[in-house]
Amino acid sequence: MSKKIFIVSGGTGGHIIPARCLAKLLQQQDHQILFFGDEKIYNYKKLNDGFKTFIINSSQFKKSLFSLPKILIKIGLGVIKSLYFIAKYRPDYVYAFGGYATFPMLIASVITNRKIILHEQNAHLGKVNRIFAKFSHKIALSFHETSGIKTEFKHKTFFTGNPVREEIIKLHTKKYSLPNFNNEEAIDDKKLGYNLLLNSDFYPTEVENKLFKILVIGGSGGAKIFSEILPKAFFNFSEDIKENIQIIQQCREELVESTFDQYKSFNINVIVDSFFEDMAQLIDDAHLIIGRAGSSSIFEFCVANKPMIIVPFAKSADNHQQKNANFLLQKGAAIVIQEDEFNIQKINEILNKLFTEKDILFKMSKNAGNIAIIDATLKLSQLINNDF
Repeated sequence: MSKKIFIVSGGTGGHIIPARCLAKLLQQQDHQILFFGDEKIYNYKKLNDGFKTFIINSSQFKKSLFSLPKILIKIGLGVIKSLYFIAKYRPDYVYAFGGYATFPMLIASVITNRKIILHEQNAHLGKVNRIFAKFSHKIALSFHETSGIKTEFKHKTFFTGNPVREEIIKLHTKKYSLPNFNNEEAIDDKKLGYNLLLNSDFYPTEVENKLFKILVIGGSGGAKIFSEILPKAFFNFSEDIKENIQIIQQCREELVESTFDQYKSFNINVIVDSFFEDMAQLIDDAHLIIGRAGSSSIFEFCVANKPMIIVPFAKSADNHQQKNANFLLQKGAAIVIQEDEFNIQKINEILNKLFTEKDILFKMSKNAGNIAIIDATLKLSQLINNDF
């Protein structure tokens, strides 16, 4: 039976991507879907979306009495707007994916006694989800063991996993492999290039396919520490190794040129950009991924059977990235480096070890694939059924 369902998300891709995966599936199941969030949700909106998307005003709480009135007014307007949509469409369920952007709609849902389903992407229940756990109908978890949940609410929890994009799920059946290095096939001086500055510098596909590709992703804002440390970690590698590797790095827009120049000074084959359109293809091509411990990212890497070097963001709320990373470490799917230990010598030693002991990469790939949840979106959609 078709239902009216609100899905509310926002803040970062870690919240928005799984929310839109669910919205797409529920739409395909003939439910009426309305999607809500802050202005950032439009960065992920696509023309072929079969559901309407609306902006709801919200704001992060800041420890400043000066900014408090402005914050309360913005949230208040968001609540009023949410009440309007609820009164107009009378949803059967409200799915909320955490973050401050969901706050106004959740308040309105409590006021109007809507059935709330919370989804937690991380290994620790987020602040907004903790506030509304009491009022929720069900709480969906991405990790079997999720901290921050009061005992009195644990009967509401259901393990679903974290929804992953369809184009990533298709990678799960692909067997992990490494290129056959051939040191006699060196790449000429034009091998160095990145999309923004040297768009004309390309190298033959047959040579590119023999490269060991390292994908570096720094989260939605690009990790500054990766731009500062990683290029220098390659300077003392042999020319044979340099000729057979390629770095594809996403970084902050203002750091693109300096990051590229650092790699170039050490004769490293590199592509640097602030945004990559076809991330699924880059993940598919990668033999190793270096990144943060955001839940959406690491679950995508697991689904794609990719070995990882993970550097948790030290200032993440409730230290949730460290908890996410610990899960990967315990399962043998990643090498985890603390942010204060992420230095040139450390990463150089790890990469040298991986280049010489490639069985480690195969083991991490297998372990990552073993913990992947490929039907998370389906499980999450089933929470509106009484039999789940």
